[in-house]
Order: sequence, then C-alpha cells, then structure tokens
Amino acid sequence: MNISKKAEYAIKAVINIARHTNNKPLQISEISKTESIPTKFLEQILLNLKNNGILTSKRGANGGYLLAKSKDDISIGMILDIIDGPFDPVGLHSGNHLSAGLEKCFGEMIEIVNGHLNQFTINDILEIEKPEDLLAFEI
Repeated sequence: MNISKKAEYAIKAVINIARHTNNKPLQISEISKTESIPTKFLEQILLNLKNNGILTSKRGANGGYLLAKSKDDISIGMILDIIDGPFDPVGLHSGNHLSAGLEKCFGEMIEIVNGHLNQFTINDILEIEKPEDLLAFEI
C-alpha cells in the first residue's frame, strides 16, 4: 500500500495542528517550516481538509488553522479517504472483476486495512508519541 506524498503531508499537518492544544490557530508558514512541506502544496491540502470538515480556519494576523473536530474523532482513514480516496488497491469498488477467490481475499484485506485506519485516531498518534517518564525540575 503506497500513500501519496499529499496524504502523508495531510496527516503530518493535522498531527502538527493537534499538538497545539491551546486553541490558538496555527499558521501555514509555521506548519510548513516544522514539517518541511512546501507552502503552496500545504495551502491546497489544508483547504481540502477544511472543505471536508477536518479543519477550520480563522482569518487575520492571528489567523490560521484549527481542528474542526476532536482529536478522537479524526481518524487516519478519514484523512487518507479525503486526500487519496478509499483504499482499494485492486479496484474492487470501481468495477474491477476478479475470480471469486481473489475477490474474497482482496475484499477481506480491504476491510481489515480500512477498519484499522478508521480506528486509529489522531489522539492515538499523540498518545504514542507522548514522552514517557517526563521529569520536571524546578529551581
């Protein structure tokens, strides 16, 4: 399964926005710099995610992008579906006819992969990446 660069950038951008939990909009230039995503390409990606209800935006000098949904309500599968379309490596849903055995095999694989991607949320990613045993020192 190959994920397009556009989808990879979309996932990285949404995670970056999700890390900023202070409800302050994140500007495109900041996301672009942090994630090494070309600004013009990122603009198109973020607009697509906004138009599909994943992000919201605020205009002005202090503007930028925010999550439109909870981190628990945005799955990796949702983002991939918006950017690349549904995961269907052999075209079963677009009319490709295979033998009954292959159709069953690939059909089950598609269900498993989509199930996993739709279950795995942005919050899950952030929890995995959270530093363990973080110590705070004060003087």
